[in-house]
Parts: sequence; C-alpha cells; structure tokens
Amino acid sequence: MKTKNIIWGLVLVLIGLLFILKNLDIIYFSWFSIWKLWPMVLVIIGIAILPVKGGIKIALTIITLVIAAVIIIAFPSSRRYDQSWFHWDRNNQAITEPLDIDQQISEVFDTSITSAELSFDAAAGNFRINQSTGELFEFNREGNVGRYNYAIKDLGDRREIIISLEEGRFRNVDLKNNVSMKLNPNPLWDLKVDVGAASLDLDLSTFKINKLDINGGASSINIRIGNLQNQSKIKINSGASSIKIEVPESFACEVKTSTILSSKDLQGFNKVSDGTYVTDNFSGSDKNIVIEIDAAVSSLNVERY
Repeated sequence: MKTKNIIWGLVLVLIGLLFILKNLDIIYFSWFSIWKLWPMVLVIIGIAILPVKGGIKIALTIITLVIAAVIIIAFPSSRRYDQSWFHWDRNNQAITEPLDIDQQISEVFDTSITSAELSFDAAAGNFRINQSTGELFEFNREGNVGRYNYAIKDLGDRREIIISLEEGRFRNVDLKNNVSMKLNPNPLWDLKVDVGAASLDLDLSTFKINKLDINGGASSINIRIGNLQNQSKIKINSGASSIKIEVPESFACEVKTSTILSSKDLQGFNKVSDGTYVTDNFSGSDKNIVIEIDAAVSSLNVERY
C-alpha cells in the first residue's frame, strides 16, 4: 500500500471522527476551527513528499494530526460577525451567547428578466436549493450566525444578486446556520457560492444553469444538474470535501480533476489524459456539461441518471 494513501486516509479518518464526536456532543469545537487550520493541509503535503522512509512519514503525520485535533478542541475559533447578536450587560461587556436570527428575503420576478447571477457568501452551515418559486428568488434562514444582507443590480434583462453576512465578532459559540433557497425557473442562472465548513445540497435539475462556481473549505457537496440548458459548466475549488454530482445520461460530460488525493467513482467515463475523463458521446456533442474539480483531499462521485 502506498504511503501517501495511508497518510491521506488518516486525515479523512480524523476529520470524520471529529465530526461524529461533535454530533454526539462528546466534544465541542467551532466549525470555523477546521477552516482556520487549512494550512495543515500544506504541512501534510510536505510530509508526503519528504525523501524519508514511509514509516517516518506516517509517524510525522500522526503527530501533526494529534496536534491539529488538540488545537481544534482546546481552542474554539473566533470569527467576525455583527455585534448586535450579543447580549450586553450593564458594564457594556459582551456576553458571548448568540441570538437566533431567522430571516426571509425575496425579490419580485420581472418577466423581462432572461438571466440572473447569484453570488452567495455562505460561511458555515447547511445550505439547500431544491425548489422553484414565482419570485426571482426566496431566501429562508434559521440559525445564529449573524444576519445576511443582500443587494441586487438591475441590468435591464439581467439581475445580479449578492447575499453576504454582516461583520461583527463572537467567541466560543456553537454555530447554527440552516439556509434554504428557491429560484425562479425562467432565467438562465450563474451561481457563485463561497463556503467554509458546510454541507451543500443543490438540486438544480429544474433550473437552466449556465455556470456553477463553488469555493469551499471542509465541505460535503451534492449537486444535481438537469437537461434544460445545452451547455453547463461546474467549477469546484475545495479543501477536504466529499463531492457527488449527478448529470443527465442524455448529455455528454467531461470531468477535469486536479487533486492531491481523490477517491474517484466515474462510471461511464473514459480517461483521455492525466486527470481528464469524458463520456463516449462527448466529442462533437452540442449538449454537454463540463466539470472542473480542484481539491486537496476529496471523494469524488459523478453519476449519470
């Protein structure tokens, strides 16, 4: 067995165990602790390419992972957010207990709109798009990770929507952030999502998707693309992620990967070069989906339905 496979296997085991122990309330850590320790990936990569024996590499990796786990558990992360979430005592001192903030945001759909772009700074949490609406979009959030603001630009038959968090500061809180969004099925959509430690569930099969661009940290990403747009492009840049993408079997598909370690499940794809895989019907097809994956540690599964 290759030493690098053992090293990255240990990384995934540690991350999985930490998430399980947190979900069982056995340990506590902030989701942002994982994201702020992303340079540890560089340390692991450095260990993997050191010109030393495999046993030494594995020992160094275990030591590094133990240090990372101690930091994550013993020193919960700080993050800037809106100070209005804090309670304040009579001495004007912040009590670090977050306030639940539920939000509903929507924008009326104008029938003249033919295309739209949604830029979403998601931070950490659980995010879902799986329903349509008669509005241009609907945004519903439950949680305590501050307040989201949004702005919209009217560019004639195109709209540009920006949703992002206000800034502020908190310490040592258990973050909750569950977001559900609905989109209008009529415009041609460009979606840009920036996430930290997050779970993304994007069923976009009922929408016309031109581009989907995801930048993430430690993420679970599930995407389903439909057949309403002849050409679609998906680009994912992430850290430690589990990625599953479903594409229509009637469409041609190309997958380009650039990964440190990736467990790939690409049934129905042929390898044409290092990191590039295509379906049999890709050459010359006028209906195609191009997927680009740039990930450090990932599990990649592309299914045709």
